[in-house]
Amino acid sequence: MSQSKPSFFANLANFFRSLFGASPPSPAQPPTEPDKPVITPEPLVPLEPRVVALVYDPIVDPIKNLSLIEWGRTNRGWSRVEDLIAGYLADVDETSGGLVKYNVVERITIPEFPLKADGFRYTALEFLDMYTNHMDRYHQPDKIDYYKIIADHRLTERVNNDEIDEVWIFAPPFAGLYESIMCGTGAFWCNAEPLANTSGRRYVIMGFSYERGVGEMEEDLAHRTESLMARIYNAQSFLSWTYAFRSNPNQFDALKYAETNLFAKFLLFDKIAPGNAQCGNVHYAPNSDQDYDWGNQRPVVTYADDWLTFPNLPRAPKTQNAAAWGSGDIRGHHHWWFSRFPKAAGRINGISNNWWSYICDVTNPEFDARA
Repeated sequence: MSQSKPSFFANLANFFRSLFGASPPSPAQPPTEPDKPVITPEPLVPLEPRVVALVYDPIVDPIKNLSLIEWGRTNRGWSRVEDLIAGYLADVDETSGGLVKYNVVERITIPEFPLKADGFRYTALEFLDMYTNHMDRYHQPDKIDYYKIIADHRLTERVNNDEIDEVWIFAPPFAGLYESIMCGTGAFWCNAEPLANTSGRRYVIMGFSYERGVGEMEEDLAHRTESLMARIYNAQSFLSWTYAFRSNPNQFDALKYAETNLFAKFLLFDKIAPGNAQCGNVHYAPNSDQDYDWGNQRPVVTYADDWLTFPNLPRAPKTQNAAAWGSGDIRGHHHWWFSRFPKAAGRINGISNNWWSYICDVTNPEFDARA
């Protein structure tokens, strides 16, 4: 945005004055933002996060030299890691408007099962017997040893040496991975408690399963995204409530809260804001009645497509159902959801209009200012 166009800024300021109308805060509300939003210019800066991908792929049949991934592809329809990476990279690139181009700088194959935090490691026979015959008997606690992974692959050192920015682990089911977890000095909640006793530059370890698809990888990224944006907008309690609203329906007046919180506004869906659905959270599409209800055909009025023109939110209602966001397909819904994330130049009240700058750069000092 340029300061040489005062008429545009005047119109934009009028719009945001209506969006952020002042009202006395209730106990459930965040601190009221200024009556007149502070709009400042800032250019869009593309990100190219560097990733090391660790792939656990033990041999399960030494005679045939058959690896676990090949066994799973043949017998259970598992995915090739190459296809998962390619699909994920393409979707993030597209939905971010080209602002995020992940770069997998190294892929390391680990020919063994992951070590659990209590020292347990499956043998090939143990894992295949459990997975094939009685999944209810998987080893517990089902938690991977992150510290061994970090030590074995010098992850903290490599992050601190500015070689990599992020780690992706591809592992079999029952590996004990979190969808995402943050490490480093000042690490904070990222869909999991931060990994204790880690230091240095912050980074995220993503946990992916080759039993699943690209849609599930994007589910992991989406929950990471919710955690990060809720911190930036001081909306952690509201985010949690959008998943548990039935247990305490009066904790928030969703519409009123969203008047002063843009991320909360983005999260609105019909069940908590009838007739005023925006994009919803990861599990609740605009018309969902319950978790993961992305295939619901019930038509509702939404303002989700307003976010395609952010920071201009024209308040243009559309009647939509699951056909708009993938008809129940997990990848289709998440692609639709991420496509509506703001990716514009400039700032409003000190927060970037490019939300991807937070999603894919956890070293951003703005996270510390909102501790």
